[in-house]
This record gives sequence, C-alpha cells and structure tokens, in this order.
Amino acid sequence: MLSASRVLGQRRGRIIAFPFTVGSTHVPTQRRINSRYCTAKLRADYAHVGLHDVKSGETWIARRRLGVVPIRISHARMLHGGSDTTSVAEKDHFLCYWYHTPGTGEGPLHGYPIEWEEGHLMVRLDPNWNHQKQALIRQSDTAKVERNIDRQYVLGQKLFDQYVALGPKFPLSWHMIGPRPADSMFYVQRVEPGQ
Repeated sequence: MLSASRVLGQRRGRIIAFPFTVGSTHVPTQRRINSRYCTAKLRADYAHVGLHDVKSGETWIARRRLGVVPIRISHARMLHGGSDTTSVAEKDHFLCYWYHTPGTGEGPLHGYPIEWEEGHLMVRLDPNWNHQKQALIRQSDTAKVERNIDRQYVLGQKLFDQYVALGPKFPLSWHMIGPRPADSMFYVQRVEPGQ
C-alpha cells in the first residue's frame, strides 16, 4: 500500500505524487453520507428510503425535514454530490431500500398486487452487481449470479429483522425488487404486530 508521502514517479525532472492512498477503495461511510438528509437512527414510524453499507454494516435512513418527504428522497441525494436528479458512483457501495408504512404506496409493483394498508420493506435486488467486490457479474456466469442473489437475500433478511425488532404496530412484509418482475421476490416474509 502506498501512502500520500510516497513519490510514484518522475516526469521531465518534476516529481509526481498522488494525494491519496493506493490499495484501499473503501471510504468510511460517515464521509460519504450527507447528514443533512439522513440519520443512522433506524425508525419504523414513518416511510423513508434507506442505504445499507455492505462492508461496514451501517444503515442510514432519510430523515424528516421541513418540506421534504423522506420516502421521495432519492438514494443518491443521501450521499455527498448526489441530488434527486443525478446519481453518484458511491451509491454502488450500498444496498438501497424503501420502507413503507401503511397507506404510503399505491398500485401494483412490477405488475404484482401489493397490500398498501400494511407496511413493506422493499430491498433493491441487483443480481449482476457485487456490492462487496464492486464488480459486475456476467449474466452468463449463473453460479456467481446465484451466490450474489443469496448474499443480497441475507442482507435483506437482516434489515427486515432490524425493523421487526423496532416493534411496528402494523403487519410488515419484505420484498426483493429486481430490475424485472422475474428477478423479484414478493412477500418473502410477513410478520404480524407483536410476533
């Protein structure tokens, strides 16, 4: 690993150095997260979007702010440099999800009917993106794609368990939402209040 004080080469008599560390690409979550829009305190009492850092295990949710509806904030807005209309590469480090309280959604999802009178945790499933390695998985490599889906499923289950532990006062289900209906898993698990 090279540090900022190391000289990496010379060019025409000038010293060339890079002001960063080579070798580690993981930036601590706190430096990437835009704390104006999100908090690390998990809550089950309002609808919001969330980010889960797959390396550190930290979870961040959109916070309530004057004039801002937490479920309508884009995942990119929760990161420094992102907005509701532009994304950032940093988003690829996170598992993105949506948490709906009763009555905060409407209509079918990928053509599948959803009971919006209940709570829902919807975890984005990306079969071809490995969050841990920050690498694209070829569709033809089915064994790697399946292992990647299994890893994302485990992360989704952990997120769901965290929300269930908060004791929501309504039935709560979780889903994995892929890019196509065939990639999605609806109603993976459903929990009644008090279970």
